[in-house]
Amino acid sequence: MNVRRVSPPNVRVREELPDTYQQNIPGYTVMGVFFIITVMAGSVIRERRRGTMRRLRAAPIGRGSIVAGKLVPYFLVTLLQVAIMFAVARLAFGMDLVNVPALALVAVALALAATGLGMLVAAVARTETQAGGLGALLVLTLSALGGAFVPSFVMPEAKRALGKFTPHAWAIQGFQDVLVRGLGPLDALLEAGILAAFGLEFLAFGVWQFRYD
Repeated sequence: MNVRRVSPPNVRVREELPDTYQQNIPGYTVMGVFFIITVMAGSVIRERRRGTMRRLRAAPIGRGSIVAGKLVPYFLVTLLQVAIMFAVARLAFGMDLVNVPALALVAVALALAATGLGMLVAAVARTETQAGGLGALLVLTLSALGGAFVPSFVMPEAKRALGKFTPHAWAIQGFQDVLVRGLGPLDALLEAGILAAFGLEFLAFGVWQFRYD
């Protein structure tokens, strides 16, 4: 006897794989957010070249306050980028955001990872040209490995495994867990925690190597 499985009434069944919008909106959002590292690093290097950093160092301000002053504005800009991208996706394309608090949790961790990497690039690059080149190379390479251009489920197993070493893969997975699989904030804690760990590691190394001149 053939038994057909019938979903209960009013229960929305979600596909496990993303559709076009659920793939491209998170993918290009994550890639776009990480381009903040070229702007951030270039700004720090310009201030270093003009002597602004030396003057700040001479003032009665701690290193933590100086770093925070450079970090927080770009952190807020990245959050605004994410908000605009998902707002456009909702208003222009009708994409269901499913659970905004869960998306916000992943977005905050993503912003920390992006600005942390920006601080790291600012610390190791010597010139604005170096910062721009290194930043673009990192963004494009990590985006490709992390599944921003091509869905991770169609990638070869080795490349998919390598992608797990990028913050991009975890950010996209976090967004898609909410958009595609309908998960909530508690379920997004793993991806958000890993993204935050990436950000804190980038930031720690960037602060350690930070130069004022």
